[in-house]
Amino acid sequence: MKISSWCALGLVGLLAACATPMSSAVSEANKQMELKGSPFRYRAVDDSSMTLTLLPLPVGPSKAVPALAQQALESIATQEGRKGRSVVNLEEVRHLQDGREVWVLKTLGEGVAYIVAFASPSQPGTDIRITGPTVYAK
Repeated sequence: MKISSWCALGLVGLLAACATPMSSAVSEANKQMELKGSPFRYRAVDDSSMTLTLLPLPVGPSKAVPALAQQALESIATQEGRKGRSVVNLEEVRHLQDGREVWVLKTLGEGVAYIVAFASPSQPGTDIRITGPTVYAK
């Protein structure tokens, strides 16, 4: 019985040694992203780099009334203009379980997304919180 316990401990140690520093970094970064409620996660590209990706979330129309959605899009367009990106077209809206929305913009290269939260999506003129942009790998 003692031999199998030592073998098990050795196997665990061997498996831990096989984990690359990058996979550990990705795992730790993703734990932090999950704790923050982020819709983004990292993945290892190779042994020395990682990239940010967007989780596969449910896609659908914004829950905001049209006037409120337009106000959010105008605010995003202003922020995009500051980044030197003059054309803003919404590709899709992804929904988080907590009611926030991830607004994904149409782009030719990397993905660009904003997290949008409405105080009350059914009431025009309600508060809008916009976080971003976040650039990620498609």
